[in-house]
Amino acid sequence: MRIPLLALALALTACSSADDRTSTRAGAAVLGPDAIVLRIPLSGGLLRAYRYPALDSLLWTSRAALPAEVHPLGFNTDAGTLVMTDAGGLPWRLTLGSGVVERARATAIEDAASLDGTSIFGTQDGMVVRLTPSDATPWQVTSTVAPEQIQPLRDGGVLLIAHRNDDETLLARYRPPGTTPSDTVVLAGRSRLISAAGGDRYYLSDGPRGLLSVRASDLVTVGTISVGDSVIAAVTSPSGDRVYLLGRRDDAVRVQLINKYADEIVSQVEVPSTSSALRMDPLGRYLLVRHGASGDSVTVIAVATNGVVGRLASPWRADLPLVFPDGRLATLRGEDVVVLGSADFRAEQVLAGGARDVWAVVQWNGFRRREGDMPVRAAVPPRPETTAAVSAPEVPPTEPRAAPDSQSIAPRVGRDTVTPSPARDTTARPRSTADSLRRRAAQRLDSVRRAATQRAESLQRASRPPAQLPPQAPTPASAARVETGPFLVQFAALKSEETAKELAKAIKVGRQKARIMRTSTNGTTLYRVILGPYESRADAERAGAATGRDYWVFEGGLD
Repeated sequence: MRIPLLALALALTACSSADDRTSTRAGAAVLGPDAIVLRIPLSGGLLRAYRYPALDSLLWTSRAALPAEVHPLGFNTDAGTLVMTDAGGLPWRLTLGSGVVERARATAIEDAASLDGTSIFGTQDGMVVRLTPSDATPWQVTSTVAPEQIQPLRDGGVLLIAHRNDDETLLARYRPPGTTPSDTVVLAGRSRLISAAGGDRYYLSDGPRGLLSVRASDLVTVGTISVGDSVIAAVTSPSGDRVYLLGRRDDAVRVQLINKYADEIVSQVEVPSTSSALRMDPLGRYLLVRHGASGDSVTVIAVATNGVVGRLASPWRADLPLVFPDGRLATLRGEDVVVLGSADFRAEQVLAGGARDVWAVVQWNGFRRREGDMPVRAAVPPRPETTAAVSAPEVPPTEPRAAPDSQSIAPRVGRDTVTPSPARDTTARPRSTADSLRRRAAQRLDSVRRAATQRAESLQRASRPPAQLPPQAPTPASAARVETGPFLVQFAALKSEETAKELAKAIKVGRQKARIMRTSTNGTTLYRVILGPYESRADAERAGAATGRDYWVFEGGLD
């Protein structure tokens, strides 16, 4: 029997790739982790990450495909690893940032569970196993009685629940790497674990009408709670101080709230008679109750008031519906995922085809650029001085090639840059024309070299506080001739106008604020976040460096 898992409140914190560090911070809090939405194709494929609430702007993808029908178990905030099992029971581990996908074990396990996103517990051939990245040989124990439930513990241990003689329940606690139980107790009757509240109290249902309260420190039974109902489902609040029971008595069904500190029922809420499952909001604001003849209706209960605040229609899956950090809900409607507002639960956004993915919300700031990281920018390769081809002027590049709906902060030269045509035989041209072409090519090369020199200087100044523009450095002798503008500083080229506006609000140099310019490239509308124009490239470089953000300087206006 699989343990009723606690609401999966995944939290992420690790490193990111160079392309990821150029992503916008829109939607992210200044302090604390970012809300990251993970989407994994049900049929298998690349995991995609989005920084909430920009659900239409791809932030990151894994380097390798995941198997079909994965089931997330947990996430480790330090290692940045997501552990999961696939449809065949094989355990997998994905490291965000590096994008590496690896199988944690070559053979399938049952009853897989993880509390820390690193250790995976499960059973195989009557043994209990633990899989970790550091163990060359998996930890395993063989119990005299086959366990029916496995509960990982916060201290790294595991609690096993088994039945023997049809009238006894055995609790055994192990602390790896030890292979003998540190604590055991035998309870009369057949009981099943329904909650490990806060890690210091275990609740077991000992029959159709009552609960056993067991102290976690020594496995001593401290009391019996009369619930009066046959328990259908149970969930625990994120803090562990509240336990919610869904129970039936005759034709009535209700949700009852247990206060862990008092070991008693303190309130109850009547719910539809067809109710069959519970789901807790990872932040502890809402309790979702599944009901309906085909399980396609949901009642929303506010934890703060223990009152019903809404009812909505949505099929129920292991991952959906789910509650976003701002209180909005992701629900299913056919092949789509519909995002409902937190105030009135009305549809605010439709993500076409979203039902074909497994969804998870995580809290992680590993996709942010860290303090002191060197901004990653594209470089213009110098052109051979001997070429007779004339280079076209630079044009603002478009978004990176990561995905059709991806964001771009530091555009790359190449996609929209006009490629010079091959050099042609100029022997038939007048000598003055050939000399003119050579002079223009040499001037272009000199311009590129000056820009590279100025960019290197700007990187050294990037660590200065962005409150005001740094003083202008002396012009190098090699760059005595100053290019004339106008020059613009670009920070992003986004498909979402709202996201672009949020980013623009956060950028200011002196008295000048960033603005939005709407452009179209290959039929795609982009909203560019820019500063300028500036009369010289050096002025534009100083303005970009003063913001402390990744930027790109290009010549010419967009109007």
